[in-house]
Amino acid sequence: MRHLFFGMVLGLGLMSSPLSAQELSPSPLSEVIKTDGLAAGLEFAAQQPESDRKKFVLGALNTLQAVEHILQVRYNNYSGRLPLVPGGTTQLRLNPNAKFDPAFIENALVGAADKLATAQGHLENLGEDEFALVINLDDIWFDVDADGKRAPDEGLRAFLGAALNVPEPEEGQMPIVQFDRADGRWLLAYTHVLQGMAEMVLSVDPTPAMTKVTEGVARMRELGMVHRDPIFGDDNIIDTIAVIINALHGPADQARTQKALGHFQGMIAANKEFWRLVALEEDDQAEWLPNPDQQSAFGIPVTAEVAAGWQDVLNELEAVLAGDALVPFWRVEGHGGEPVGININKFLTAPGDLDLFLMVHGAAFAPYMERGRVVDIDVLERFSELTGGQGGMFALWFN
Repeated sequence: MRHLFFGMVLGLGLMSSPLSAQELSPSPLSEVIKTDGLAAGLEFAAQQPESDRKKFVLGALNTLQAVEHILQVRYNNYSGRLPLVPGGTTQLRLNPNAKFDPAFIENALVGAADKLATAQGHLENLGEDEFALVINLDDIWFDVDADGKRAPDEGLRAFLGAALNVPEPEEGQMPIVQFDRADGRWLLAYTHVLQGMAEMVLSVDPTPAMTKVTEGVARMRELGMVHRDPIFGDDNIIDTIAVIINALHGPADQARTQKALGHFQGMIAANKEFWRLVALEEDDQAEWLPNPDQQSAFGIPVTAEVAAGWQDVLNELEAVLAGDALVPFWRVEGHGGEPVGININKFLTAPGDLDLFLMVHGAAFAPYMERGRVVDIDVLERFSELTGGQGGMFALWFN
C-alpha cells in the first residue's frame, strides 16, 4: 500500500490550493518539529501539563516516529522499494555506508510496532475534553539519516511527491491543519491499520526468505554479471517476488495473525467512533477530515452521501472480520446458486499453508470455505461512484 502514515490523503489536494488558514498560527510544537525534528517534539510535549491535547500530541509523534524508524532502518540497509511494508514504497537516497542485514525488514517493523503501541496507549486514554492543535504540515520531516539536520529530501512533502508519483509540492503548498478530539480516534484507527499490516508481514517471518534470496544473488554476482529480468526490467522486482513467494510458503505465525485481526477490528471501532464525534462538531476551522458541514484544510469536501457510503464500507468490512460475511473465491460457486466464500475470521485465527500457488488454486483456503452471506462488494463500487472514481484515495484518507 502506497502511504506514509497520512500521506495518501494529502495527495488528494496536492495539485490544488489548500484553504486559507490566515487566522491560524502554528503551535509552538510545530516550530519545534520544524527546527529540531520529531524527537525534539516529543521532549517538548513531555514537558507540557497533563491534558488530552498532550495525549494526542504524544500519540501523533510516536506514530510519526514509527514511520521514521522504518525509513532509518531502510536507509541503513536498503534504499530500494519494499511493497507491502508501511513506509516502504518511496525511493530513498543512496547511503554509501549502508550495511545490508537480511533481518532489516523484521527489525524495522518490530521497532515501529513498539512506537505504535506507545502511541495507542496515549490515544486510547483520551478523555472527553475538547482541544485544538494547529500544525503546519510543511514543518513535519523525517530524519532519515539520523544526523539531526533536515535535508531537502526529508520533508513530508518530499515523501508525498515520491509516494504518489507526482511533482513534489512546493514549499508553502502544504496546508495548516487544526487537529481536535475527534482526530484522536482517526489517528488511533490508523495506528491499528499500521500495526495490523506489520503483524501480517511479520507473521510470515521474512528474514529467512530474505537471507536465502540475497545469498543466492551474492553467489551469482561472484560468478558474473546478473542481468535485469526481461519482464520488469528492474534489478529489485524479481528478487522481491522471490522473497515474497518463499516467505509465504508454510503456515503463518498464528499469534501474529490473531493480533493483526484484533488491530483491524480495532481500526473499525475507532474509525466509527471518529465519525460519531466529527458529526457533532459545529466549528469549521482548517479541518483534517471534515463532516459535511465543514471544510477540509485541503479544500476537499466530504458530502453526507460520501460519509454514509463510507459507513456502509465499514459495516461490510466489520462483518468480514467477524466472519459474518464471507469473501467469495473465484473458482467456487455454491450448488443451486447458494453463496459460498472464505471465512476470514477463521483464516486469521488459525491460518494454514500460505503457499502462493495453493492460495491461487484454492486448496489453501478450502478449509475456511463455507456457505453463508457473501460480502456486498457493491458497497465499494457505490463508494467509488460517490467519490468520483477516487474511492481508493478517500478510503486511505478515511482509514
